[in-house]
Formats: sequence, C-alpha cells, structure tokens
Amino acid sequence: MGVKIEHSVEEKIEPIVKELDFDIEYVEYVNEGGNNILRIVLDKSNGTIDVDECEKVSRAVENTVDTLIKNEYVLEVSSPGIERQLKNIRLYKKYTSQEIFVKLYQKTEYGKEITGILTNVNENDNTITVSINGKDIVLKLEEITSAHTVYDFSKDLKDAKPVNLNKLNKFNKK
Repeated sequence: MGVKIEHSVEEKIEPIVKELDFDIEYVEYVNEGGNNILRIVLDKSNGTIDVDECEKVSRAVENTVDTLIKNEYVLEVSSPGIERQLKNIRLYKKYTSQEIFVKLYQKTEYGKEITGILTNVNENDNTITVSINGKDIVLKLEEITSAHTVYDFSKDLKDAKPVNLNKLNKFNKK
C-alpha cells in the first residue's frame, strides 16, 4: 500500500509544490508508533527552507492529500537537512559526485557500512557505483538498507573564527 500511496501523493501534489517554487525530494508513508505518517521532504534550488515555508506547503497540499488517504494520518512537511537521505534513484542521480554513506543489509568484503564518492547510477541495472580510495564498488539498490550524503563539517570549521574562552564572562573568575 505504501509505495502506491507515496507515488499517487507525489504525482498529485507535485504541480502545487512546483508552483510554490519547491521540489519534492521524496514522499514516504510509514507507520510509526501506531500512527500513519505521510512525510513530504522538500528542497529548493535557491537556499534553505524554513518552518514557515514548510507550513505554507503543508496547507497548500493537505486537501489534495486528504482525497488520497482515507485512513487517519499525520502530515509532516520538512526540509531534507544537511545530510540528504537517498530514498530513490532520482536522488542518487541528483547527488552523483558527492560523498555518501551506505548501510547494507549484508556484510561485504568492504563491510556493512561504506563511505565513498557516488560516481555512477545505472537505472537499467538498479545499481550505483561508489568509489572508495580509487576502487569502484558496484552496489544493487536492493542491497542497501539506507543511504545519505555526507556533509563535510571541516570546511565550516576551517572558516570559523576562533573563540577566546578567556573573554567569555562565565569562564572568567571574579
């Protein structure tokens, strides 16, 4: 039921979301703690998404979603965050050339968790290629339990201004 609902919802709300100048990263319909949750994760090309924008999209799509889901559900509209979940082939393609973290169902010679550069996505074979230290590893999407992009915080730390702890009042002795 989930995949059908997710596909139907995405298909119906995409024009509404596009008109508001957002893109749909993914839609997922899950049961958590006995609650049905419809998650719509948005992105936009020109910056970050704030809470008010998520609320705006939520209000714009809720009536359409209500016509598709007959059961009681919770609607969550959010931004993808710094590390982007790779939930479908479209997102793998979008984040090609990025560093990703992949968790597998079964342990391989490279382990059960792999971090490397996403170098290729093959839709025909439903595979991705991840480069680890120059070695290419081909993974079938069905082998992957979860995957996300990896944000490099070291770039932010390198540009950050140092903090002089002696100048902070709560550290000064009186």
